[in-house]
Amino acid sequence: MTGQMNEMLPAEIAARLKIALRAAEQGGAVLMRHYGKLERIEEKSPIDLVTIADRESEASVLSELRAAFPQDAFLAEEADGRDGAKAMRARVPTLRWCWVVDPLDGTTNFAHTHLNFCVSIGLLHYGRPVLGVVLAPARREIFVGGVGLPATCNGQPIHVSRVATMSKALVATGFPYDRRARLPQILAWLGRALERAHCVRRGGSAALDLCEVAAGRLDAYYEPGLAPWDLVGGCAIVVAAGGELSDFDGAQHDVFAGQTLASNGQVHAELIDLVSGVGAPPRHPVQP
Repeated sequence: MTGQMNEMLPAEIAARLKIALRAAEQGGAVLMRHYGKLERIEEKSPIDLVTIADRESEASVLSELRAAFPQDAFLAEEADGRDGAKAMRARVPTLRWCWVVDPLDGTTNFAHTHLNFCVSIGLLHYGRPVLGVVLAPARREIFVGGVGLPATCNGQPIHVSRVATMSKALVATGFPYDRRARLPQILAWLGRALERAHCVRRGGSAALDLCEVAAGRLDAYYEPGLAPWDLVGGCAIVVAAGGELSDFDGAQHDVFAGQTLASNGQVHAELIDLVSGVGAPPRHPVQP
């Protein structure tokens, strides 16, 4: 029975992909209607923004997905937030399908009319990322990948890079929303990255950073403090592109744990070493 289910899985994911692509396009169209035209920006915290574009994009995406798959579970940034993620974390290992939606990853970029923002749609199968659709509408790029699905950008195959050493690697990172309280730790990681890597980038969208690892534009990426909606779509695409994921200790990656390392695989051991010894980020930030 398990073997039959495994054989069926890629076909079921491919069927869901068609709807996810349509939902992403609709969410992206909402974002572009508001892009450069925001009259109001709200603050969840002084450095965590939300806009009408986030909310309208999420409503559009969820409407499309729920109409097609009313039996599936859903976790979305604006509708559920951290409290919803806390509740969902205990449930996902028992859920056959759970959609995880970030309607606007890179809200700060969006608010400043920077091009690096996206709609991220991910799908979990008993807690495992199995499908990712990440649309960057201002960049006119859509990334796709998952179980039984090749990783692509605008329909063209992508693959992680072949860079073999950290000294030749382009590394990306991001800064958590509590960065002001954790500045010494964050600067220590950054200093080590600048010392060991070829160079470092900060794009402001975790989902797109993961996709760029998948596309070989980045060789490695680390970031603490992320939420599931930042990760599920991009993580599925990284794996489909031949990349590697783990937590900061090198243990199996958990999209709810708030520790993410992603790489081309060849520099992963060096990436773990880069972030080790500085003080581990807190695990399971969605826990009470």
